[in-house]
Amino acid sequence: MNLTGWLLILSSLGFILWRSRRIPLSGWRRRLAVGCRLAAVGALLMALAGGARHRRTEAPRYLLYLVDGSSSIDARQREWLARRIASVDALRPQAMERAVVSFGADARLVVPFGRERLDDPALIRRALEGAGADPARTNVEAALLSVPAWLPPRHLSVQPSGAAEPRGSVVLLSDGRETDGSAAGIAAAVRRLGLAVFPVPPPLFGEARTVWEELAVPPVVQQGSPVPLQLVVANGSPRPKRAEVAVALHGVVIKRQRMTVRPGWQVLTLDIPAIGRGTMALDVSLAIPDERLAERRRAYTEVEGPPRVALVTDRAAALSPFASALKRREIELAVLRPADLADGALLDYDALVLFNLPKSSLADGQVEAIRTYVERFGGGLVMVGLGGDLAKEIQTPSPLDALLPVQFEPKGLREAKRRVCMILLIDRSASMLGPRIAATKRAAVALVKQLSPEDLVGILAFDTQPYVVAEVQQAEQVGPRLVEKLVKLRSSGGTDVFPALTASADRLELTGATLKHIILLSDGNTPFNRAAYTALVESFRHSGVTVSTIGIGAAFINEDYLRWLAESTGGTFYQMRSLEELPQLIARDTQEELGRLPFAEGLFRPSKTPTAEWFEGTDEWPRLRGYVTATAKPGSRVELTVDGGEGEEPLLVRWTVGQGRVVSFTSDADTRWSPEWIRWPGFEGAWGQVVRWAMRPRMTEELFVWVDESRAVPQLVVEGALQTPRGTLAAGEGGSSLPLSLVQTGAWRWQASLDQVPSGWYEVMLESSPADADHGPLLAKRWVQVGTPPAAQELPGQPPRESLLRQLARATGGAFDAPDRALLPPTATATVAEPLLSWWLPVVIVALLLDIAARGSSML
Repeated sequence: MNLTGWLLILSSLGFILWRSRRIPLSGWRRRLAVGCRLAAVGALLMALAGGARHRRTEAPRYLLYLVDGSSSIDARQREWLARRIASVDALRPQAMERAVVSFGADARLVVPFGRERLDDPALIRRALEGAGADPARTNVEAALLSVPAWLPPRHLSVQPSGAAEPRGSVVLLSDGRETDGSAAGIAAAVRRLGLAVFPVPPPLFGEARTVWEELAVPPVVQQGSPVPLQLVVANGSPRPKRAEVAVALHGVVIKRQRMTVRPGWQVLTLDIPAIGRGTMALDVSLAIPDERLAERRRAYTEVEGPPRVALVTDRAAALSPFASALKRREIELAVLRPADLADGALLDYDALVLFNLPKSSLADGQVEAIRTYVERFGGGLVMVGLGGDLAKEIQTPSPLDALLPVQFEPKGLREAKRRVCMILLIDRSASMLGPRIAATKRAAVALVKQLSPEDLVGILAFDTQPYVVAEVQQAEQVGPRLVEKLVKLRSSGGTDVFPALTASADRLELTGATLKHIILLSDGNTPFNRAAYTALVESFRHSGVTVSTIGIGAAFINEDYLRWLAESTGGTFYQMRSLEELPQLIARDTQEELGRLPFAEGLFRPSKTPTAEWFEGTDEWPRLRGYVTATAKPGSRVELTVDGGEGEEPLLVRWTVGQGRVVSFTSDADTRWSPEWIRWPGFEGAWGQVVRWAMRPRMTEELFVWVDESRAVPQLVVEGALQTPRGTLAAGEGGSSLPLSLVQTGAWRWQASLDQVPSGWYEVMLESSPADADHGPLLAKRWVQVGTPPAAQELPGQPPRESLLRQLARATGGAFDAPDRALLPPTATATVAEPLLSWWLPVVIVALLLDIAARGSSML
């Protein structure tokens, strides 16, 4: 009773006490009358509240004959089933009630519960034939779950006292070849209903048909190897039969083969290629025209291949030496663009390699997908070099920085003697007459003064074509004669900047300098061919040439052109307020370019750190021509360093982020800075070791997942070298999943109950802690088949499916092909619920009579 019921009773009793003040009695008679009235009202309310009294008793068990009335049972088998019911019922104790239910696609009551003997097979057969059950399908599951609907109320009020003692027995007379439902999945529920199932299969009469008993597929195959399919077939005929087997993948038949099924048991084998990685869902069809047999079943297998690595780059599709080296180390490589990165797609790869990729090319959502892939799913991340405008990439924060074990930092000039080459382009057209051309001459002198003696500098003047004022050479050689050359500079002609930019680019390329910079002094009023300029700017980006522009002229200055050119190449556009400001702008631009250099170029020989754990046996490393300057973060492990002239700089650094591993290589592993590395015989081995360390590890191939159906409840068994495994079970492809409760039952052996799991194919996802504690979980996927697949057709003359019938008997506490045992014991200890109404009503009557007697004449 809930709280509301108790409050109602208490309020009613309080009302009775309040009303009892008006009773014209005193002394013991008043107390007796009030007490009787309270007792009567309280008992009445308790009776109306319901409730039951439970007691244990010995109750007769009941017996239900569940008879298969589908088309797979022929006439002679029906006659045998009727005789079998009569023979069993002749042994039934008189106190045990019985009923007969016929089923096919649905279930119909044939004989209601009673104690009369069913001893006439002819009457039983006629009753079964007139039952009206739909014979088109066999649904054992629906038939078993319908049993409570046929029970009379006297049996529904009696519940078994324990799971070990069933209340009723079900004699299941069927071949077990269900075409609908999954009886194995509800076996445990049938047991909880207090039912024990005793399956009895009918014998075969006449020639047996061919039966497809089992389809066997290996759980795992390697990519490129054949997938062996095995069809276990039993031919009950003395003659061989012609058969055709077809295998379809994604609805497309990929193999069709004709075979001969010899008499008796036979295993039909055919192979199909395992082309793609991942799950192969195979639809296998078996057709035997002589018997009108056409059955299709589905099977799953996992195709595994070499490790998969995604190489993410924004460059052209040509395969780099780095990518070729990984492919030769038996690593499957997929080249992606930054736009291809998506959350779900990353799980297809064991590691990601960001190859000379600008940080700015990754959107925040893509970086978040990478972070989830590394931290949660244990994926590997290898960042090789850094692309784009290095100064901007380093100065602009990115969410990717938090994942990397290094912090990129511009540390100034740290390269060889020919470290800088700057070219000044001076517009000498007619618009530069007078004080403007004089200002440009002073700017040229200011530029040379800002440079070190070993830096390279060149000065070109142009109108519609370029003229050499000072050829590219060291600044110390230009200085003494620069003023003399500038005095001869005169303004005349038109303006075309493009030829001057092309001439400057050619000279910069020949120098091989680290910092290649052009300063353009012009009004920007020049012919503009967009296609030609776009190609030129793209070549500047690829070779690392930057252009700064300063607007100077007689009248109109084309700021749009000058700003676009500067911003497109990573330079700066300067707005000049007066001619006197020009030398200061030149000096300012030069200092900014020199001060923010984010990389070092020259010849550097890497070396292993004293704490390095990689590259055993490699003591001599090839030289590098440059690297991006950076600082290793606390908690990271530095494997290789280079001496940049001011101490050791990190070259190869690694650390762990969440469940995954991250590696940073501050050089480029490409032709610009690493040509000697590419020619080095150890190039492939070194990078293979780096990438494989970062990869998400795989479970060992010695992993076995199977279903043990020898017990009452099927068990999923996992065997392998796992550490605290966790798993989920999903029905089919993309079906809903449920967690598995894996319990260790032995060394490297775990089990999980499959109670109430219907028959079918299931995807098992396993996650195991690695032996190496600083790495993420090991992941594996396997497919298992629970129960037996349903038959495709209702065909008579097929042998019974004993595996299903025996499983039902084990799961419910029954016995296979032993219906006599369903009669023992004739009674069972049960719990009987008796309504409390019959107890409370006499209390109400007695209390009211005592109340009347106590009040006597005062009632008048």
